[in-house]
Amino acid sequence: MRPTRRLYIALCQRLLALGVVVVALVPASGVVSLDVVGEAPAGPVVPRQPLAPSTPYAAPDGRPMDRADGGGDQLGQYAEETTRESEVPTAPVDPVVHEVALTPKQVAPAQPDAGASEQSEQAVEPRTEKKTATEVVSEPTDVTGFGTVGVTWESGEFVAEDQIAVQVRTQLDGAWSDWADVTYHDDHGPDPDSEEAKKSRPGTEPVVVGDVDNVQVRVEMTDDAALPDDLNLAVVDPGQAEETAEEGPAIDTSKLPASDVTSTGAPIESTEGLEATEETSDGALTLSAAAARAATPGPLTVVTPKPMIYSRAQWGADESMRDGTPSYFEVHGGFVHHTVNANDYKRKDVPAILRSIYAYHTQSRGWSDIGYNFLVDRFGRIWEGRYGGVDRPVVGAHTLNYNSYSFAMSAIGNFELVQPSEAMLQAYGALFAWKLSLHGVAAGSTIQRIGQKNFQAINGHRDAASTACPGKYLYAKIPEIRRLAALAQADWSGRDLERNLVGSPHPDLIMRRKSDNQAIVFPIEPKATGGYQLGKAVATGLDLKKATSVLIVGDWDRDGFNDIVTRSRKGALRVRRGDGTGHFVGDPIPLGGGFDTVSMLAAVGDMTGDGYPDLMGQPTGTGMRIYPGNGTLGLQPSYAAFGRITGTQLVGVGRWDADGAPDVMIRNGTNLTAWSGNGPGGLTGTIPGTLDVSDYDWVVGIGDVGQTGTQPDLVVKQLGRGKLWLLDGSPAGFAPRVVLARGLKDYDLVG
Repeated sequence: MRPTRRLYIALCQRLLALGVVVVALVPASGVVSLDVVGEAPAGPVVPRQPLAPSTPYAAPDGRPMDRADGGGDQLGQYAEETTRESEVPTAPVDPVVHEVALTPKQVAPAQPDAGASEQSEQAVEPRTEKKTATEVVSEPTDVTGFGTVGVTWESGEFVAEDQIAVQVRTQLDGAWSDWADVTYHDDHGPDPDSEEAKKSRPGTEPVVVGDVDNVQVRVEMTDDAALPDDLNLAVVDPGQAEETAEEGPAIDTSKLPASDVTSTGAPIESTEGLEATEETSDGALTLSAAAARAATPGPLTVVTPKPMIYSRAQWGADESMRDGTPSYFEVHGGFVHHTVNANDYKRKDVPAILRSIYAYHTQSRGWSDIGYNFLVDRFGRIWEGRYGGVDRPVVGAHTLNYNSYSFAMSAIGNFELVQPSEAMLQAYGALFAWKLSLHGVAAGSTIQRIGQKNFQAINGHRDAASTACPGKYLYAKIPEIRRLAALAQADWSGRDLERNLVGSPHPDLIMRRKSDNQAIVFPIEPKATGGYQLGKAVATGLDLKKATSVLIVGDWDRDGFNDIVTRSRKGALRVRRGDGTGHFVGDPIPLGGGFDTVSMLAAVGDMTGDGYPDLMGQPTGTGMRIYPGNGTLGLQPSYAAFGRITGTQLVGVGRWDADGAPDVMIRNGTNLTAWSGNGPGGLTGTIPGTLDVSDYDWVVGIGDVGQTGTQPDLVVKQLGRGKLWLLDGSPAGFAPRVVLARGLKDYDLVG
């Protein structure tokens, strides 16, 4: 890619991240739903910083997008929304859920001699007769605050979507509204085999009724079956914030550390006066401000736009309501949902709506947290949903049977009735582009393995279940969301580990020559007769006498050339900046000390998906950790990638399995085993199969030498000899080894 082109896209990204694109917000279509008073989705914009002229996003072929391509400022309305401030709570707000029993709860008969309890005294007597009631209408129930209602029933009692009809009406100033349908999706919830599912109750979607006096629900079984046991009406008061403030989104994803949750140290707030030394032994991730300022960064490599997200704190989440710690697994794709509640809400109403959904999901449905990973309102604001880190693969409760392999963002509203706003669609495009790229998934992918089936990278809930979600109007816009997300990823090509130092199309090896401790680069090049060989050696002039390891890390400083990291005997890490010819320029960039106690340290590519290469290793006495790269500023705080792993060597291999995120291989004795990576989530477990490496003393991940687009390859050295072999990776494993070079006994260190 031409430098001018790369710089142009970088500027586009910066404009999006800062929200400085000038466009006019188009009002969303509004339908008054259940007496909720509406507000135009956009008013006068008061920017927090001077606005710059709008910059169109580029098409995948490099052309600037124009109106003929479907609208010039592709994410402009969403970007404009990020410049606005919103009224949000300044402290947690406690919702209150009032449960009204509609049918009795079945309880087991009391055991002989069992002591009476408050529960047994108050419990409904077990019914021995056959249940016959097929319809029930609740008594009018008071509504306090900006109310939300839902209906749930006994855990384990399955009711199909077409078996039950639930309706609601509200009373205000003595007048009752018409009956309105309440949506029920039997495929919306935690995965059946999860711990969360054991406490889950079936139920409808929560419906926002707003500021009304009373509410009634009517429940009817459509096939003359009996009503389910323990049928309850839940009426949620979201609470009122004592104090509010005007704030912008608290989460700037361009500034995130790799993890909000498992980071073991605070991010460095200032680089002033920090200097890394070889004497550092406490593992602190310090950096050199002088080196950072002296480094001359080149044009940035754009990954995807970085969305701005309102945090859980900004909608007043009471963290004591959620149950336990979040679960993490993998992200292979994303799902589009809708919350199926009011459409004509005001900007200031959204935090209360989110608290109501949160309370209903946790208190009435029995889920561990709000079901969605993200939510988006009709104004284009993205809100953090389930706790655990927006950049982590948090397992939600949104798409039954597929939660462990996906994430979901739910649009606030009922899009069976109204069209989604343009700002909302653009927010979907920006969020899905960023979130998918974190986990190595191309937004335009048409085949992604999610659970037991293949899907596209971006799907509607109905693609995974027999449901109307996310509503006919929003579902019809999913191709547009895919287009916007793919466009935002136009300069992103995955996160393979780059091993090239001399500028050729193929990866290289770097070795230490025993005689003078000099670093020598050996390019891998094709032979005229087929196969590959080591090319002419390049003497770098770099002295590796004090080094215990050398790692080709990719383009650490993002100047367009790949770099290496060396580790000294005292555990100090330094970046040596490559110039694309096999040589290294400028002063080394200190990354920190204390790494002499980190075993299996390796370069693993861009594990975190932020455009910077990362490291992974296992400190003494702890589990495997990720050390996120931060370019010329060093390292971000480390975080847990997995528990303690038994092994002697970790090999970064790039993308080995089909999920798109960088993976690793770990040597334990004579066996080499592949481990699946999931970007910010670290490692998720082993991949079936092992490779016998008992005959080798070197095992080096080398990338895809033949650039075939299949699995990466390995270079191995025969034990006690100077012969190198190439092991060509494939979906079936490794092909039979072929000789790459001979006579390398005079080298004792390789990267």
